[in-house]
Parts: sequence; structure tokens; C-alpha cells
Amino acid sequence: MDKNIPAELTPYTTATAELPPLPVKNRSFLCFLGTQALGAFNDNVFKQLVLLLGVGYLMAGVEYQAVVQFLFALPFLLFSGLAGDIADRISKGRMMVLCKIAEIIIALLGVGAFFMVSTVHTDSGSAPLSLWLLAAVTFLLGTQSAFFGPPKYGGLPELVRPADLTSATGLTQMTTFLAIIFGVALAGLLADLLVGRYYLAGLITVSIAVLGTLASLGIARNPPADPQRQITVRSFISILRTLAEFFRQDGLMMRVMLIYSWFWFVGGVALTAINALGRLQLGMNNFETSLMVSTTSLGIAIGSVLVSRLSHGKVRLGLVVPALLLLVICLLAFSFLPVHNPTPDDLLRFNEIKSSPELLETTRIIPPATLAVHTTAFSLFFLLGIASGFYSVPLLTFIQSRPPPSEKGKVFAAVNWFNWIFILAAALAYGAGMAALGNRANLLLAILGGLTLLMGVAILPGIFHRIHQERPEFVYFRKE
Repeated sequence: MDKNIPAELTPYTTATAELPPLPVKNRSFLCFLGTQALGAFNDNVFKQLVLLLGVGYLMAGVEYQAVVQFLFALPFLLFSGLAGDIADRISKGRMMVLCKIAEIIIALLGVGAFFMVSTVHTDSGSAPLSLWLLAAVTFLLGTQSAFFGPPKYGGLPELVRPADLTSATGLTQMTTFLAIIFGVALAGLLADLLVGRYYLAGLITVSIAVLGTLASLGIARNPPADPQRQITVRSFISILRTLAEFFRQDGLMMRVMLIYSWFWFVGGVALTAINALGRLQLGMNNFETSLMVSTTSLGIAIGSVLVSRLSHGKVRLGLVVPALLLLVICLLAFSFLPVHNPTPDDLLRFNEIKSSPELLETTRIIPPATLAVHTTAFSLFFLLGIASGFYSVPLLTFIQSRPPPSEKGKVFAAVNWFNWIFILAAALAYGAGMAALGNRANLLLAILGGLTLLMGVAILPGIFHRIHQERPEFVYFRKE
């Protein structure tokens, strides 16, 4: 690692300096915070419930959870370029409101799909029609999120002062992952309590979407960043031009985007693997498994707040190094957990009763692990979350601060697209890994730890070397 790592960078100064001095005193920012938190909450209630219902099933011969994650990620590849151009062409606040209205419509479609889960049952390993429909609604939910991403991340620097951007980013990360915590936990509870009545869960997601839409009405309608931006067929591939520019002109930004997107690859594999680990290897029920996901998200929320406090309004990329090492240690440790290795017969018996009340009244198909193993697993996921918060916030703040204001929507469309390339790869890696490892999620997590170490060794030294070279004339990061 380069010995000359600069201790801190300071954020880009924009015309937002006239805004209220702290994010908590900024009404528009608070509405933004509530809007994105309710959206994250709703996404995770819906998606986690679908994932839990699909544990152990195959869809077109592929592990169902992998298919759902793939379908959720695909819209980001298809529509992020168009979404980025629209986010610069119109007010980002207005675009967020339109996205929230679309969320209500999609949640209503989900109610019908959940109703079919209540009435259709299968005892085979293939996913029933209801799960196919839920996967299709998940694709629509991903589409809505793809259009929400550019105005969300590109609009945040328009709502707060430059000096508050790190703090605002930390608060956004914290509330996002708190929303994930409660959303995932609620999904697990609903999966156990509403057996045979999952349409009630669908109605809950509709209500959350309505609340999020109401919150979005308070976000400031700032003028468009680039009202002359043309929306054409080329908008769908405009991201490729943006990425090409980074490759040619800003190697530092490209490297930071790459190492930041790896965070989403790790999350895509790990958060899906938790469901399989809890249900098929630790003998947990849906609620306990979801609490383990929530524990990871709680760690991310705490890590995000801690790193924003330690940053003191500056971008401290040096914190990424210890965070990545802790990530690696936690992931590798899962290979040493004494857990059950599920057999094909276990999966068959599990699927026969998993969606019926009988599952709640009979002996578990998968033998429960000991309390010590459960406690160790929860502790590892909590530490994994803290490391993830320390890892992601400095990188995200750098990406938010570096582009000029007129380019933020386009840049964040590219960032989203790049992130979801990695999430899409995570879905494929999860499906292939679970098949190759015989559904042993703990070994998949350990392999993920080894890959994370290789990624850090390959990318981080180049990032710090370029920062050291740019530091004296650092164009986009200068003091106010």
C-alpha cells in the first residue's frame, strides 16, 4: 500500500452554500430522507418476502433467489442511461415524485401475485406460477428503482451545503439501512404469520408506497441541471459514453467507481446467501433468518454514522483500507462455522411443507444449530455490516463530490449502471456458487472474502497513488 496516502480530501464547493447549515434543519432534505427511506423499506419488505418464499425452489432450472436478484438488477442495465438523461433534463424533485407514484401501481400488482401464493401449492422443486408472477413484479420494482436512483444520488448535493455532504451522505446511508433492517425483519415476520394470507402483506406494501409518495411532495423542485438535454434512443446507451470518458479522462474516478461497485457485489451475494444459510444450514425460521439480514444492515447503519463523524465533513478514503480487511476476515470466518450441509432429500421435504401452516407446527427439516453458532453468525454479520459502512461512505461521498453540478445526474446514472452490473454478476455468482457448492452458503461467503481481498490488493494502491499525484492541483476537491 502506498505510504503517502493523503489523510483527507475536501468536498467540491457549489452554489448550495446558501442552504441551511445542517441537514437536520433542512426541510427539503428531511423529506428526501423520508422518501428514500420509505422506498428502501418497501423494496425490502417486498423483495425479502419473495426471496423467503422462493428458498429451495428452482426457476427454469436456476436457484429461485438468484433469478429474482437478476430480474431486480436487469432494469438498471436497460434504463439507467435514459433515467440519467431525464434526471438532468427535468427537476430531480419532480422526478422522484413520479417514481413514487409508479411504486404505488407496482405494489398493487404485487397484491394479486401474493393472493395466488395463498391459493396455489406445489410439492415439487420447481417454482409455482405465483412465484413466477412475483418475480415479474420484482422486475417492475427494479425498473422503478432504476429511474429513482439518478435523481436520488444526483439530487442530494443540490439539497445540502458542500460542507454537509459527507454528513448528509452518512445520514442517507444510515436511514437506508435502518429501513432495510426493519423492512427485512417485517418481511420475515409476515412470512411466518401470514401463511395462506400473503395478500395482506401486499396491501402493507401499497400503504408504504402511498406514505413515501406523500413524503416526496416536500422535496424542493430545484431547476433542471441541463434543461436542453436531448432525450433520444441514444439515451439508453449514453452511460457507455460516460464510462468511456472516465476511462480516457479520469482514471481516479473510474477506479473509485470500480471498488465502490464491488461493495454492491459483496452485498448482492452475502444478503442472498444469508437466507440460504439461515433456512438451510442453521435451521432458523423466516423471522430469525430475516433478523440476521437486519443485523447486517444495522451494522451498515452504525458504520455509516461512525465514518461520517470521523470524517468531519471531509472525504477520507484512507478508512477504506481497514474496512476492507475487516470485511475479508468476517467473510472467511464463515467457513469455520459448524453448520448443517443440506442434502437433496432435505430440500425436497423442505419444499413440500414450506408454504403451509404445517411448517410452523412440525419439527424442523433442517436441524437447528446451537446457540453458540447462532450467536457467532449474528456477530459476524454485524461486524460485516460495520465494515461495509466504513467502506462505502467515503467512496460514495467522493463520487458525489467530484463531478460538476451539470453532470451529476449523468454521472450517477453511470454509477448506478456500474453498480447494478456488479449486482447482476452477484446474482449469477450466487446461483452458480450454490449449485457448485451443494447449497453450502457458508463456503460461498468464504470464497467471497478471498475475492474481496484480491480486489483490494488490485485496485486500492492505484487509487491512492493517483490521489497523491493530483493532490496539489485537485480540481474538484478544494476548500470553501
